[in-house]
Amino acid sequence: MHNSNIVDHIAAFTSQRDTEMIEFSLLKSIKLMLNSNKSSIIAMNKKGNITSEMVHEGQDYVVRDCRFMVADYLLNAYRLMNASGLEEYTLRIESDIYLLMVIQNDNFVEKFLVIERAIQITKAESYVLSGILSIYNNFIDLLKESQIDELTGLANRKTFDTSIRKIINNLPLADSIENERRQGRQDSENELLSNWLAIIDIDHFKSVNDNFGHLYGDEILIQLAQIIRTSFREEDLKFRFGGEEFIILLKAADLEDCKQTLERFREDVASYDFPQVGQVTVSVGAVEFSKDQFHVTLIDYADQALYHSKNSGRNQVSFFEKMLAAGLTKVNEIESGGLDLF
Repeated sequence: MHNSNIVDHIAAFTSQRDTEMIEFSLLKSIKLMLNSNKSSIIAMNKKGNITSEMVHEGQDYVVRDCRFMVADYLLNAYRLMNASGLEEYTLRIESDIYLLMVIQNDNFVEKFLVIERAIQITKAESYVLSGILSIYNNFIDLLKESQIDELTGLANRKTFDTSIRKIINNLPLADSIENERRQGRQDSENELLSNWLAIIDIDHFKSVNDNFGHLYGDEILIQLAQIIRTSFREEDLKFRFGGEEFIILLKAADLEDCKQTLERFREDVASYDFPQVGQVTVSVGAVEFSKDQFHVTLIDYADQALYHSKNSGRNQVSFFEKMLAAGLTKVNEIESGGLDLF
């Protein structure tokens, strides 16, 4: 390993501003520096279930969701590390050596770096690897601070644009989805799920601030963020969009499945006893993603559904699709393109 190469690798992943691309840069650097057979990053939730795997393959990377299979010996090693608090663990399976290292451990997820090699990592290589991981972790922490809403701890509006673009870019065309469903060619149940965007708005939030003060208003936002975390899956993306508005990007089998999830959340909020304030309700508007729609249009559709909920008495969930079917709105004549959201 040459010092110039190490500096180049560090510069490569610290030049990124997207967590997924940073992780890929880290895997690519490890492949080049350690000549590993395979390198990957495994994510595990606090229940001990694997949620995703990023694998470096050639000049690109592949991200697999929670449906993929993990070898039992690796799964047992992850769970052992999770239960015992081990930061590093080495396995020898036949002729291969697996080095497992914890690179993230917070309240929601634990991530493991997995390096597969034919030979043991030397002390010099281990020293360099530890240094690079320290820089990586410090950089990830700084990046997270810029992407997280300080009050609620959810992702902030600045990260929303990147997240929704990534989802839409990875969506298959509507016609191909329908063809695959008819032919039963999906590789996993997850591929049958549709993507949905839901906007959540706290009802009469201004009166809460006026009557109880902004400290209690902030407390409601904090408590609501916690209800959002527990009401939706870990893989669903959750944002504080601004003020008293939140956005969820979630997966569901169909409209009724999505409605059940959002109604359950709405009921959880309505039944929660907020300190001093008592009962608080939320209105929700939702719309399904599709490849041929621009993301600004999706926001507009969900916003129309939200205002339908507000104008119909609040404390309810509305869908743009149902409004469209009832003749209460119409689709925008906007095609996918290069218009920026912000």
